[in-house]
Amino acid sequence: MEDFYRNNQEPSISVPVNNHPLDPLPAHFCISRLTYITLGFLLIIWPAASIIMVGNPAEALKTLSLSPILLIYLPTIVTQWLLFLLIYLTTYREETGLKGIGFKPIRPLDFLYAVAFLLVSNLLLTLLSLLLAQIGLPFQGEIQFLLPKTGAERIFWIILSLTAGICEEVAFRGYLITRLRLLGKTKSWILPVFVASIIFGSGHSYQGLSGFILLTVYGAMFAALFIKTGSLWPCIIAHFFQDFSALFYPFQP
Repeated sequence: MEDFYRNNQEPSISVPVNNHPLDPLPAHFCISRLTYITLGFLLIIWPAASIIMVGNPAEALKTLSLSPILLIYLPTIVTQWLLFLLIYLTTYREETGLKGIGFKPIRPLDFLYAVAFLLVSNLLLTLLSLLLAQIGLPFQGEIQFLLPKTGAERIFWIILSLTAGICEEVAFRGYLITRLRLLGKTKSWILPVFVASIIFGSGHSYQGLSGFILLTVYGAMFAALFIKTGSLWPCIIAHFFQDFSALFYPFQP
């Protein structure tokens, strides 16, 4: 009777189980209206808003003489946690929970993965940035004006870094990649990773074409880490420290 009720409430689709830790158990998940709403937001609204509002936020800060807390930090923190809430509710309706997108108990090994990832990925991104500069696409990211200068701004920057580490990894690695793979009914990660990385890169359109390329590649690297470990925690830790380190090393994508 319970199965009859469930099947008449929400459709489910078969999942191509490949004995991967990111394959949910059981091998079905329930599609809800929130599934399409969340995917629509991530695939359409997010990149569209980023492109429409393209422009370096540093210029707005210089023009309006506002604190980055009001113009950037606080709005971003609120927006990203609302997105996290949407994904939490969506995974609950899909009957996988956050565990089904790789939000699992943290392990000491996750910190080692994160450190190794940061060392290798930053080296590769530096080489790619130099290559892009050689072909006439220098990195245009100007983040000095975005960085905190007061004690209050530094506190909000740390909160922002933690927010981005958790919420962006949950959205663009955990949810988007796994759901594109499930809905596409494929064992391959290639297309989901490609699409999710493009969407992630589009959020940095204000940094020009080179910034878009660098962040798209960086997104693909995070995706590889996510798939390799089967957990979001190495990605979250690495993402947090990448953003947090801008306090000491601002010249980075």
